[in-house]
Amino acid sequence: MATPTVLTARQAPGPKGEPVLGNARSFQADILGALQQGRRGYGDVVRFDGIGPLFPVFFVAHPEGIKEILQDKHRNFPKTPFVSDRWRALVGDGLICSEGDFWKRQRRLCQPAFHRRLVNSFGENMTEVTGELLDRWEAASRSNQEVDVTLDMTRLALSVLGGALFGANWRQDSEVMAHAVEVAIGEAYKKFGKFVSLPESVPTPANLRFAKARRSLDDVIYRVINARRTDRGEHPDDLLEALMTATEDDGSGMTVEQVRNEVMTFMFGGHETVASGLTWALYLLSRHPEVYGRMEQEVDEVLGSRVPTVDDLPQLPYIDRVVRESLRLYPPVSLISRTPQEDDTVMGYDIPKGSMVLLSAFVTHRHPEFWPNPEGFDPDRWIELGEQGPHRFAWWPFSGGPRKCIGDVFGLQEMKLVLAMMAQRVRVRLVPGHAVVPKPGITLGQQNGVIATVGMRERSRTTVSTAPRTAVAAAQGCPVTGAQAAPPAAASGCPVAHD
Repeated sequence: MATPTVLTARQAPGPKGEPVLGNARSFQADILGALQQGRRGYGDVVRFDGIGPLFPVFFVAHPEGIKEILQDKHRNFPKTPFVSDRWRALVGDGLICSEGDFWKRQRRLCQPAFHRRLVNSFGENMTEVTGELLDRWEAASRSNQEVDVTLDMTRLALSVLGGALFGANWRQDSEVMAHAVEVAIGEAYKKFGKFVSLPESVPTPANLRFAKARRSLDDVIYRVINARRTDRGEHPDDLLEALMTATEDDGSGMTVEQVRNEVMTFMFGGHETVASGLTWALYLLSRHPEVYGRMEQEVDEVLGSRVPTVDDLPQLPYIDRVVRESLRLYPPVSLISRTPQEDDTVMGYDIPKGSMVLLSAFVTHRHPEFWPNPEGFDPDRWIELGEQGPHRFAWWPFSGGPRKCIGDVFGLQEMKLVLAMMAQRVRVRLVPGHAVVPKPGITLGQQNGVIATVGMRERSRTTVSTAPRTAVAAAQGCPVTGAQAAPPAAASGCPVAHD
C-alpha cells in the first residue's frame, strides 16, 4: 500500500529588491507594476520584503488563492486594521470597516436597500442625470471645448447616488454635499497614500479641511434623517428610507448614528467606484472605435432615439459585454488587503499571523492562465464565458465571498444605462498627447484625468456589423500604451484600497 503524500507549507518566493529598502521603493513608485512583475517572476503567491511595519507583504494572484482568503477562510482574514481605521474616520462603523457579528447584522439590515425592485426604480434618475450631462457635452461640442471625463463622471455618479439616497432632497443640498465630498475624498486619498499619518486631533490644515467637510456632510445627513423621523407624511422610496425602516426579526433597527454611517459608506464607496468604471470604459471605447460603433449599432436597433429604461437592458447584450470587459481591464477597486488573525496557509504557502496580504483584481484579471490575450480589449470574449468568467475569482471587480459589494447590481445598471445613452448621442475622443496613467488609491483613478473632445453623432443602422468578432483588440500590447497613454504607475497611490 502506497504511503500517502503529506503536503507541508513552505515560504513563498519573491524578489529581494534593493539592499536595506527591499521592495519598498518599487511599491511606492508603481505598486501595480511591482505586483505584476512579482507574479510573472515568482508565481501566484509572492513574498515582498522591505522596510516599514507593513513588510513583508504577501501577494496572492491565483483565483484559487483569492477564493481561500475571501471565501473559504474569510473569518481568519479580516481587513487590515490600519485600512479600516482610515475608512472609519469617514464612515464610522459602516459596512466597509465593521467586522464580526455587528457587520453581519448591518449587512442584513442594509440588504433591503439594494433589493432589485428598488434598484430598478432608480433607473429613471440615472437616465435623467445622464441626459443633463449630455446636454452640457452637446454645448461643449458646439463650442469645440474639451471635457474632463474623470471629473464629469465623478459628478454624474455622485448626483445619481445622491438622488438614490435622498430623493428630491438631494437637489437642494447637492452643491454643499458635492463640495464636501470632493474635499473629504481628496484628503482621504492623501491619508490612504501614507502608512503613517498624524491623528485627527492634531490641527493640521489637512485635518481641519477634512473635519470641516465631514461636519458639512453630517449637518445635511442628520437634518434629513431627523426630518424623516418627525414627518408623518408620505416618504420617498429611496435608500435612506430603506435604511431607516429596516428591522430584524425582533423588531430592532438601526440607530440614527448607524443610519448616518451607512449613508456615508454608500456616498463614498458608491460613487467613486462607478465614476472610475465609467471613465475607464469611455477611455477604452475612445481607443477602440470599432467597439464604439457596435455599441451605437445596438442602441440604434433596440432604442432608436428613445431614452433607455432598466427593462431595455436585457436587449443590450453587447453593452453588457463592454462593461464586463472594461471592469476586467480596469477594476475600480484594484487592490484590497487582508491580515490573518492566526498563522495560516494559502495555496500551500505560509502566511504568518498579522502580516499584510494583498489581492489585486487588476493583476488577476490579466492572469494568462485564465485570460487569453489578457491585455486586449475584447468584449466578445464574454459570449462563451458567461457572467463569471473562466473561474469565479478570475473576475471579481466587486470583491467576493460574504463581503462582496452590496451595490454591485446598482453599479452595473448605472454603467449600462449611461453608456447606452452616450452611444445614442456622442462620440468621445481622447485629446492627442494627453497621457492617461492609472493611479491606484481608494479607487483606480487617473493621475491627470481623462481629457477628451465630444462629437455629436448621426445614427446609422447599416454601416456597422453586429456579428461577433473573435478579437477586437490587438493580440500584443497593453491598452494603456501608445501616443495617448503611458504605462501604469502608482505615483503615491495606496496599496490597500477599499472593498
